[in-house]
Amino acid sequence: MTTKLLLASLAATTLGVSAAVLPASAQEGVSPVSVVGCAVDVTQNGPYGEGAGPTFGTGDLTISFVNNSDRAATAVQFAIRSGGQEQTIVAQGSFAPGTQITNDFVPQLAAPTSCEVEAVTFADGSTWHA
Repeated sequence: MTTKLLLASLAATTLGVSAAVLPASAQEGVSPVSVVGCAVDVTQNGPYGEGAGPTFGTGDLTISFVNNSDRAATAVQFAIRSGGQEQTIVAQGSFAPGTQITNDFVPQLAAPTSCEVEAVTFADGSTWHA
């Protein structure tokens, strides 16, 4: 049985300042990447039937995001939080502007409650940090 726990579903952020005008480092507080969705897919496994024994859950963390800048990003660092704990996850690749990307990761936290962008590295070598 698979249960999807929706953790965050945010509309893509519209930037108030064009990324083409200011370098990423100058856009304090405005992330050039927005999280569109963050969910844990949990699969319950184990013996079935009365007295068959315990079940256990395994899962993947799926993060969907959009690069709202005008430059390709090569790495996006996320902070995943749950009950005072935090895990850092980095998506690496080539993330074109305006394209929704969906990646699966292995969470170390049992039930993440938030997914936020902490840092972005662009193909031109520039970076943005929250």
